[in-house]
Amino acid sequence: MTYLIGVDCGGTHIVGQTWTTSPEHLVQSVTGGPGNVVLDYTGAIANLTGVLDQLVAPIPADQVGLILIGIAGIETAGHADEIQQLVNQRYQIKTRVISDAKLALLNRLAGADGLLVIAGTGSVVYGRQTGHFLRVGGWGYVLGDEGSAYDITKRAFKQILTRTDAGQTSQLTKPLLAQLDASSVPAAVQRFYAQNRQTNAQLAQLIASLADQGNSEAIAVLVASAQALAQQVITLYQRFETPRPQNIVLSGSVLQHNQLVRAALTTAIHQVVPTVKFNDITTNNAHAALYWHCWAQEENN
Repeated sequence: MTYLIGVDCGGTHIVGQTWTTSPEHLVQSVTGGPGNVVLDYTGAIANLTGVLDQLVAPIPADQVGLILIGIAGIETAGHADEIQQLVNQRYQIKTRVISDAKLALLNRLAGADGLLVIAGTGSVVYGRQTGHFLRVGGWGYVLGDEGSAYDITKRAFKQILTRTDAGQTSQLTKPLLAQLDASSVPAAVQRFYAQNRQTNAQLAQLIASLADQGNSEAIAVLVASAQALAQQVITLYQRFETPRPQNIVLSGSVLQHNQLVRAALTTAIHQVVPTVKFNDITTNNAHAALYWHCWAQEENN
């Protein structure tokens, strides 16, 4: 029997899974700590090998056909070859390392061509056509990540600062200061810069809650963030050669849990591309190991 191991190394946690192919069966699933190599390379590698140790231990190495690893931040960090070699040497098993976004694309489209939008803590738009990858955005929280949780928080802060500079008070000021336990706008800004990216991104939940309560400025922030991401989706869609994909996969906590952002995104896209349909990822992306052969065959042709 041949086993395949898939590992999804996200910014908040790692999920590793062992699968058999005939029949398709989940043998084992293991969860570990954060896996973003940009934020904490040493910690991410320790978490990754900890998960892999548990997955590999019960199976003879010669029965594992592949370890496929998708890692958050790998394209920015540039450590793919290094990590691939490390895992190869540690377990003596064929290993491939790609970004977590590509892993999600492979999983949801089952190896076929298409387009994927991810909006969680960060964001990126990915596509694949006839063996070629297309990408828009995903340039990190400082230079990009439109439509992400971090982007929502950043836009809310900018709204507050714009009103403050005009001698006015934003509808968002009081609740955001309370959430940060800050006595003034300057104190809130100081706290924002002192906190890490993940903590700041979590403030988007407050903006979403305010929008649900009818806060017009919170609604405007969410819509603007979604529309910025939609423009990136449209940009990538138009880079596809005909026939262009008719399915767009939506992934990430923002698009899965915030219906206002999701609706604003899909509405903006439909205004330009009215025929596309939107789908969700329903399985963990470690499941993508089952479809790697589709991409590998194209690479070998």
